[in-house]
Amino acid sequence: MTEFTQLATTRGGFAVRRFGHEGPQVVCLHGFPDDASTYDDLARHLASTGHRVTAVNLRGYAPSTLDGPLGLDALVADLLAVLDALSPDGPVHFVGHDYGAQVAYPAMARAPHRFASATLFAGAHPAYVRRNARRFPRQLWASRYIVFFQFGSYADRRVARNDFAYVDRLWRRWAPGFTPPPAHLDQVKRTLAASMPAPVAMYRAGGFAVPEDPIAAPTLYVTGADDGCALPQLADGQEDLFTGEYRAEVWAHTGHFPHLEQPERAAIAVREWIGRHGGPVTDR
Repeated sequence: MTEFTQLATTRGGFAVRRFGHEGPQVVCLHGFPDDASTYDDLARHLASTGHRVTAVNLRGYAPSTLDGPLGLDALVADLLAVLDALSPDGPVHFVGHDYGAQVAYPAMARAPHRFASATLFAGAHPAYVRRNARRFPRQLWASRYIVFFQFGSYADRRVARNDFAYVDRLWRRWAPGFTPPPAHLDQVKRTLAASMPAPVAMYRAGGFAVPEDPIAAPTLYVTGADDGCALPQLADGQEDLFTGEYRAEVWAHTGHFPHLEQPERAAIAVREWIGRHGGPVTDR
């Protein structure tokens, strides 16, 4: 069973889960409500096909550091520090979901030399989220949890009540028709219990006014047609930011967690995108 270990960086200690011992470095970053264990199956697949994979808990998710600012700009600096620690001499292939995907856009724009490729699940560029959300009343309703999270300690208590029953409801709403593995949801709740209020307070920390700077890293963007958290249309127009290859896919019968709902398809998509951009090519 894979456990968390600690990675020391210039911005503090981050909890990581490591898979594989050789090959190109792949770094994975999770979203909410989740943790780095969301990538365990994907990471095992990539490790079996010649990759080294490190999945990272965001700041504010124990046993990563809980101290310090939680705004998006701070998380971008965290990610770049993690990349410096893991791969000081070369770029990495990045995989991000939800919050972890949104952190990647400004990081890739700020430090293009650190990214060989990116595969982003269900997390559009923050500038395009702000622009496109206004077009869809359904998205404004889906985003009501963000408004609720602004109610400080009241929201924190409600989220944690009854063994995080609120989180169970979010998973059902965001990925209709999908039942997350109970062991994974138990792991996520343990992480949240050890981390509160930081995972919710992150939504009060701001920093989403991200400039529309060009991005050179080849990027695959995947979203689910049935995503109950973020409509696929939130990414409309973001292809204009990319000076490198960009591909967007909308997967049918898929909600907010494509890498968990369609694990085999996600593993193949990530592996092939990495292979297309400098990673090992294998039919396994």
